[in-house]
Amino acid sequence: MATEVRMPQLGLTMEEGTIGKWIKQEGDKVNVGDVLVEITTDKLSSEIESEAEGVLLKIVAQEGEDIPVKGLIAIIGEEGEKVDVPDAPAAKEEVKTEAAPKTEEAPKAAAVTESGRIKASPLAKKTAADLGVELAGLSGSGTNGRIIQKDVSEAAENQKSQAAPAPAPVQAAPAVQPASADIVKPLSNMRKVIGKRMQASKQNAPHVTLTTEVNVDKTVALRSKLNAKNADVRFSYTDILVKMAATALRNHPIINSSITDDSIIIHDRINVGVAVALDEGLIVPVVRDADRKGLKAIKAETKDLISKARSNTLSPDEMSGATFTISNLGGYDIDGFTPVINLPECCILGVGRIVRKPVINENDEIVPASMMVLSLSFDHRIVDGATAAEFLKDIKSYLEDPDNMYV
Repeated sequence: MATEVRMPQLGLTMEEGTIGKWIKQEGDKVNVGDVLVEITTDKLSSEIESEAEGVLLKIVAQEGEDIPVKGLIAIIGEEGEKVDVPDAPAAKEEVKTEAAPKTEEAPKAAAVTESGRIKASPLAKKTAADLGVELAGLSGSGTNGRIIQKDVSEAAENQKSQAAPAPAPVQAAPAVQPASADIVKPLSNMRKVIGKRMQASKQNAPHVTLTTEVNVDKTVALRSKLNAKNADVRFSYTDILVKMAATALRNHPIINSSITDDSIIIHDRINVGVAVALDEGLIVPVVRDADRKGLKAIKAETKDLISKARSNTLSPDEMSGATFTISNLGGYDIDGFTPVINLPECCILGVGRIVRKPVINENDEIVPASMMVLSLSFDHRIVDGATAAEFLKDIKSYLEDPDNMYV
């Protein structure tokens, strides 16, 4: 008897996954535990193992396609077994669309529910907004007529060809042709996701960045003291900054928010994302309820999350739900930079290296000090400059004197 393979829910917040790469192909024999396919959710790639034995009779979802949780992706059964393919209506609908591209009423029926809601993946909606494509005029090639990114991209290309019938100069640009010595590497699923998210962030969120320089002598002393007293634990500046940022977020709730089409959501929980650089790209595991945890608990959690990130064993829940992100490039000898907001968050804190330099103290004396540059990028749709400045000022005061966190 045939067994249906469906998109698993890999995390509590997961609504859909993207088919990355099929490891098994139609006609291949499959044993229980064999890896069938790679699934991409956000920046996480997961290998899906078979729970049945037999032959991969049918691949329903193609590589690059967005499939909702519980959506059918493949069928496994006995060799030669005939199976009904549930995606046949979607295929027919696709043929109809090609035959009559100018008839808009039929496609609308395929992607619009009885209540009038357009069935489209979040990525398709975001792409449509970026490219100026009306979803209501499209038919979907996804499961049950759902509009996916491919449908939006094809519609955008059709619009371009109708508006500008002679794009030959752009297509013929010689610069895009690789030279014989160039190395051409296909984009990984992680790089594709990062590219889409960064493009969406810059296009949708009006970024403004504030910078300030901080004397961190007392924070340096605090870290040295903590590490001297706790031989089994080595606190990092990122651990301390997670606690300081979480404390400041409790005092400035609007910074701990996100935006929808018609509302601002001020989050009750403070979940701080910590950006981790990998060879393949950047990933952001999340320290949940950071304002309610002590430094030891934060240290243990960040150490575990970073280790999992580097071994590609993070669960989807461990890298979702952040309400604020910290990106520390101090270890790369970077003084300051402009971090890109990790949507749907509205702010991100960039942290530079600590540099010993001469400064003028309150007595007009030139003295050496440990200085750090902080950069706060914020979404101006939600946060105004003065509010962001007050938040950054609080973090600065904590770094200059950690006792200020308890005042």
